[in-house]
Parts: sequence; C-alpha cells; structure tokens
Amino acid sequence: MSKKTRLGEDAAIYQKHEKQSEKEKLRDMPWKKKMSYLWEYYRLHALLFIAAAAFISYSIYTFTKPKIATRLHAVIINNTVEPQIWDDYSEKITDYLELDTLAEDVRLNYSFYYNGAADYEANMRQAFGVYLAASEIDVVIAPMSEFSLYVKNGFFTPLSDQLPTDLYSSLTDKFYLTDTEDNPKVAAYGIYMKDTKIYRDHSISTEDDPVLIGIIANSTNKENSVDFIRYLFNEK
Repeated sequence: MSKKTRLGEDAAIYQKHEKQSEKEKLRDMPWKKKMSYLWEYYRLHALLFIAAAAFISYSIYTFTKPKIATRLHAVIINNTVEPQIWDDYSEKITDYLELDTLAEDVRLNYSFYYNGAADYEANMRQAFGVYLAASEIDVVIAPMSEFSLYVKNGFFTPLSDQLPTDLYSSLTDKFYLTDTEDNPKVAAYGIYMKDTKIYRDHSISTEDDPVLIGIIANSTNKENSVDFIRYLFNEK
C-alpha cells in the first residue's frame, strides 16, 4: 500500500510569502550586518552624494569668501635675507599701511631666483615678465646685476616723479643714477638698500653686487610703494 504524500493545506510551502521591504530587512538585522548591507548596496549613492555635497560647499565658499586685494606686491630677486624675516615684514607693512586684513594684503615675494638651474631660471624670468605685463608688481628689490638691466629696459619709474620732497631729499646720497633708452637724461631709478635695517642686520649680500629697490613704472599701487620705501629707510 503506497504511502500518502499529500501535505496538509497548512504546510509551509502553501503559506503565502510576502517580500520583505528594505525597511523591514534593516530592522531585523544586527547593527554590524546592517552597516555592511548599507555600504554594499548604497555605497555608490553615498559617494555620489558626498562628492556633490563637497562640490556645492566648495562653490558656495568660493563665491562667498572675501576677495583679497593685494595693495603692495614687492618682488625680491635672488633674495639674500632669511624668508622668515620677509614674512615678519609682511605683517609690519600691513600694519603700517593700515590695511583691512580681511580684504587686503601685502606680498613680499622672495621666490624669484635667477642663480639656480637654467630651466628654473627661465621659468622665473618668464613668470616675472607675465607679472610685469599684467601690472601686478609694484616694487622690485634686486642685485645691481639684475636691477641695471631692468632700468635700461625702462621697467622703473624715475623716483623724482614718485617720492615726496622730504623723502627724496633724505635719500639723495643713496640713489642709483643713470639714463635709459627712453630717457637720456640722468635720473634716480633705484636706492641702495645696504643702510636699511633689514639688509644691514639680515642680508648676506656683497659689495660686489649691491641690492637696490625701485618702483615699477606700471605699478597700480605707487602710493603704497612709496610708503614701503619710507618704512624701510626710516626703520631704526
């Protein structure tokens, strides 16, 4: 006699199986498994969300942060002063010019070296030319070997056109006097820096190639450039 194999109507295979929702699945999982599940199935969405949030945050920051205007950009060529000293002077000059530090700054840029590798020198000279063409340099401090070339090429403005009478008179014995192709009349285009406190106390420059300072002809901050010179030569 054959064995009956018919299952009762309440057997498990006849029970209706409802698909669990994601919410129910997560609710029944232990915490660690839950986190693994979420990362496995939703990591792409999470990464896209994080990337989008970061992009939006950066965009908001870029468009809302205060725009910093450079009120004095001095380029120091073949610097012979400890960089930290120039950094300290940036703060001093910022205070001296009474700038709003949230919207204005001073750049004492000592990154231009022409006495290194040939390719580096070429890049530095090219960058200097770009800054000049864009009227983004106000003052240049450089050794005579470089300074004299810039004077001959007409990069500097005669100091008699910029310095007030009292400052001009106090510096007459420190002037670098020469003519240029565009101006055959001898004029003061630079000032020797050896008597300033910063070069007297901190520079390793030599008498063979003394350092000078001059104001660039197309500077957009000539008044601040004059104040910078006044500060350097009046500092005790």
